Amino acid sequence: MDKNETPGLSDALLQACEALGGWLPFDVFMREVLTHPAEGYYSRASAESSPMGIRGDFVTAPSMGPWLAIALAREFESLARRVTPGTRLSIREFGAGTGQLAADILLELHGSNCLPLAYEIVETSPALVSLQKAHTYQCLALRGLAGLSDRLIWSSDEGAQTDRPLRGLVLANEVADALPVKVFEWRGAQAQPLEWGLRHQSERWVWSSREAGPELADRVKARQDEVSALLWPWRQGHRGEWSPMLSPWARGLAHGLAWGEVVVLDYGYERAELDHPDRSHGTLAAHRAHRRIDDPDALLEGPGEQDLTAHVDFSELVSAFEGAGCALQSLKTQAAWLLDHHILDEAQSRLFPDPESRGRAPSDPAKVAALSGLQTLLSDAAMGQQFLVLTVSRFDSE
Repeated sequence: MDKNETPGLSDALLQACEALGGWLPFDVFMREVLTHPAEGYYSRASAESSPMGIRGDFVTAPSMGPWLAIALAREFESLARRVTPGTRLSIREFGAGTGQLAADILLELHGSNCLPLAYEIVETSPALVSLQKAHTYQCLALRGLAGLSDRLIWSSDEGAQTDRPLRGLVLANEVADALPVKVFEWRGAQAQPLEWGLRHQSERWVWSSREAGPELADRVKARQDEVSALLWPWRQGHRGEWSPMLSPWARGLAHGLAWGEVVVLDYGYERAELDHPDRSHGTLAAHRAHRRIDDPDALLEGPGEQDLTAHVDFSELVSAFEGAGCALQSLKTQAAWLLDHHILDEAQSRLFPDPESRGRAPSDPAKVAALSGLQTLLSDAAMGQQFLVLTVSRFDSE
């Protein structure tokens, strides 16, 4: 292999493991299998085989119809009403998936005559950038509004946002759950917690533990003390996850906001629920062909061929944003947040515009699909309670 050539995913993992003495922290494994430039999970995306959607491994809220975009468009419009007439605000979205949300938000804001100065998508995967450009243009062109694509710009440098703080709305839908995590195990108050990583044996990756380093150990002990004071102590063998990247990521979003709001949507919990003693196996999982995989050994199979995620610690997110100068506006379930944005009124006006049609199932297949999607977003058994929506703000220079 040419010394300037990027090694394949398998070689990259083996090289990283060897460089670290034959033991690979799980967060390093997770980062590589998701983001490796050639063979990582998100580098495999294309218009023909996107990991998102009905034909992929999982569905996201934007694929459930226009509902999330409608609510976020209303959020942007409320910001626009706070500034001097003529002041132009922008939108910045991290990890835009297929680009469906971006297209739908632009269509909504065009309809309300409140278009942003720019809609920036921050995406580090070249494969996803190509998918997003093709999909957003197609969505806008189908509505006869291909010119709106001129508002879209792409950036691949997540750190550069702090050099050009934005006035407007920052979005991150199902991004934080993909941030690499360390896996820990509690062994009791008198013992050092374990960190679970990997070794490569007999041509496969296997789990292997060692004593946690000082930073992880301190985090684990603090979380155990917190949940013990609220509920009761963890039992020996309790496992969980901690992402070293979560707080820095949130601070980066905050520092990239000059004025406006950050909205983070993801599946996760506040600390008391995330660390509940009964949740003793953690939340680490894979997603493949719309199946959630919890078996720890199965998570290591086919690196780069399945999504890896862990539930987001929203208590840590709030603390990180507040530490970076943002104010907490709200933290709600997705269902409550959508209802607060009058999504049922929006659904009634769009799906049942004729009073005589109300109370009847729509006959239009597109409306049936949209109604089904809304039910999924609001349902306690689906996405309504499992997803949280965090809104923080910075209005210092108003």
